[in-house]
Amino acid sequence: MRSIYLALLSSVFAASAFILSWVAEFNCHFLKFTNAKPTIPPNVHFGIWAYQFWTTATNVDGTYIFETCHTYPDQTGSGAILHVDSKWKAAKAFSVLTLIIGGVVFFSNMIRGCRPKYAEMLFVSRGEAVLYVLTSFFSGMTLIVLDSDLCKHNILMEEVDAASPNTEFGDTCEMSRGAKCVIAATVFWFCAGLTSYQGWKAEKEEAVPDTTVSLTDPLIAEDLS
Repeated sequence: MRSIYLALLSSVFAASAFILSWVAEFNCHFLKFTNAKPTIPPNVHFGIWAYQFWTTATNVDGTYIFETCHTYPDQTGSGAILHVDSKWKAAKAFSVLTLIIGGVVFFSNMIRGCRPKYAEMLFVSRGEAVLYVLTSFFSGMTLIVLDSDLCKHNILMEEVDAASPNTEFGDTCEMSRGAKCVIAATVFWFCAGLTSYQGWKAEKEEAVPDTTVSLTDPLIAEDLS
C-alpha cells in the first residue's frame, strides 16, 4: 500500500539525516580558516565541540604529523582562552536537540515497526511529521555558529598567526564539510517530515471502508421462484 512506501521513504530520509547530523556536529571540520599563503597548514578547522590539532612524531625515518580532534580548553573562569558567546552556546544546544528529538522519533519508529504486531505495516502519525520538521528547524539553526565568535573573533587563530609568520589566515571563517552536511541533514529532516505526513494521510484514506456499490450487481434481487 502507498502508506507503507511513504513510511519507509520517511525512515530512509530520517536515517540519512541522523547520520549526517552526527558526523557534522561531533567532528572538528564544521568550519575552516583558509591560509592565503602556500604553506602548511593550508586550512585550520574548528567544530562546535572540538577543534583540529596536530601532533608531531619523530623517529629515524623522519618527522610525521598526525591530525586529531581535541575538545576545547577551559572556556569558563578568568583563565578561559576562548569566549563562548550566546550564538555559539545556541549552536551547541540546537545540535543536541537535533540528535535527541530526531533520534528518538526515528529509532522509536524503527522499534515499533519491528514488533510482530506491526510486522506488516509501519504506522505513522501527524505528530511524527511535526517533530521531524521541528528537528529540521533545529538542525538549520546550528549554522548560527558561523556568526559567532568562533568564526569572527577566534583567539586561537590569532595565536596561530602570531606564532607562524609564514601563514596568513582570513579574519572570518568559511563553511567546511561539517556545515555542508548540516545543510543536507536539514533538507533530509524536512523531507522525512513531509513524507511522514503524506504517509499519515494515505493511511487514513486506506482505513476508510469501500462503501461503493459494484455496477455489475443488480439493484433489485431477481425472483428466482
